[in-house]
Amino acid sequence: MKEINKVEIPLNDSPIASPGVPVYLISTMSKSGVRNIAPYGMVMPVSYNPLIYAIGSDKDRDTYRNIVETEEFVLNVPSTSMLKKVNLTGIKFPAEIDEFKKAKFTSIPSSKVNPPLIAECRSHFECKLLNIYEITKTRVIIVGEVVAISIDRELFLKDFAKQKGQLNPLFYVHGSYFGLGRYVGKR
Repeated sequence: MKEINKVEIPLNDSPIASPGVPVYLISTMSKSGVRNIAPYGMVMPVSYNPLIYAIGSDKDRDTYRNIVETEEFVLNVPSTSMLKKVNLTGIKFPAEIDEFKKAKFTSIPSSKVNPPLIAECRSHFECKLLNIYEITKTRVIIVGEVVAISIDRELFLKDFAKQKGQLNPLFYVHGSYFGLGRYVGKR
């Protein structure tokens, strides 16, 4: 009989077993027009047709409040070269601070929603709010439908291995960031 080479680990050691999560910079606007940027790792597609994303968030974040107020947001995909600015957007600034100015990001108009795209990011998903699900008293899942996608022209490649390498997305796990590993094959 073959020996099982597995070990159960404590739940608080889950980052050891996780491949990490991609980091998104979510841009929103308050009802009064103040631009906000926040880094999020708890983001995932939950449907491809229609394209729908889910975001785990604390209720005390400006991003959450802005989405509740305006029902719009943009998922911007940062690259590993943007780590310093990504960390700057993680600082809790007062709600009246324009975080595009604070982090020195360039805003460009979105095509279907009011919050701007982050020009330095290489791809963007413009979203309209579908629903918010309360998970605990302080945590929610925000569900949004993608209404437009944009990507840097030179990244619009059909060779996904090459394209993902050039996109150079940022990943996060347990206080650390990393980029894509090497290409290991297709499905």
